[in-house]
Amino acid sequence: MKLLGRGRLQALYGLDDQTDKWLRSWISEMSQANWKQAKDVLRQFPQARNVTDCIFQFRVGLHPQCIEVSMTFPQAVALVTDLKRIN
Repeated sequence: MKLLGRGRLQALYGLDDQTDKWLRSWISEMSQANWKQAKDVLRQFPQARNVTDCIFQFRVGLHPQCIEVSMTFPQAVALVTDLKRIN
C-alpha cells in the first residue's frame, strides 16, 4: 500500500522509545502490505478496528491513542486521516 499522510504521525514520535519502534514497524508493514479487502487488514492486524469498509483504527502500542486510516484497496492507497484518543 502507498502510505500517505505520514506527517500526521509526527505528534507520536518522541513519546518514548517503544512507541518510536512501534511506529517504524507499523509504517513498514503498512507500506509493504498488498491488501485487497478489509479482512486482509484484520488478518494481519487482529487488534485493528474496522470502523467502516474502508476506515480502520490502529491502536498505538500501549498508548490511549489510535491512528485512523482510510484505505482504497483497488488503488492500494492508505491515507492517515486522524489521530484519535481512545477512552
